[in-house]
Amino acid sequence: MKKEVKRGFNFPDAELITTGKGKIAFMRRDISEFETYGIDSVDIDKLESDIETFSDNVTDMEVLGRQVLSTEAKDAKAEQLREGIRQVMTRVILKYNAGSTKYKMFGTELLSRQTDSELMVTAKRVYRLAKEELPVFVPHGLNEDMISVILTYREEFDDLMVDQKINIGLRDDLQEDRVEEGNAIFETLMSYTTTGMSIWQSSDVAKYNDYVIYNTISGEAPSEPTL
Repeated sequence: MKKEVKRGFNFPDAELITTGKGKIAFMRRDISEFETYGIDSVDIDKLESDIETFSDNVTDMEVLGRQVLSTEAKDAKAEQLREGIRQVMTRVILKYNAGSTKYKMFGTELLSRQTDSELMVTAKRVYRLAKEELPVFVPHGLNEDMISVILTYREEFDDLMVDQKINIGLRDDLQEDRVEEGNAIFETLMSYTTTGMSIWQSSDVAKYNDYVIYNTISGEAPSEPTL
């Protein structure tokens, strides 16, 4: 089993993007000093390009939105399928008592509480049994169309279940990719800013501070404790 990828920084992706762009401006200002450490404009351009690509990628909010929409569509179809089954069962109970073996064979007592997988099985069973005994239910208002619609709803429900699973999987994959990309950017950024701090540590406090990155939830300096 693949190990879960964890974020290497505490602040939001948006903060990584803005912080990275801000530090790059300082690196370009001090490019001659950076070159003495083997970091040139090509390296800085590469970091900037990686940040731009990361910024343009689909965000988790967008992917989550698609996942939620697919779940809502699936749940709506599930309820439509349940209602189709209920329409059949209100006719079946007019022929068979609710406590009878014939009625219990349909397996719809806990219909509203059935899982998606259980609902799929129940729908197929209701369709099959109702179709087999249609003649005895016709006097109670059941017809071929009412039975057939269950199969139609079931197939549509199955498609929406697959769509939901695809969206869940897509979100998981994109989340993992985004964490890996963000971690790579953060690692490079920290390497460069550590170099920047080393350059100015003993000669210019202001420029030294230009390269400080606070790895806090807000991306800002931690608050001083109140005495």
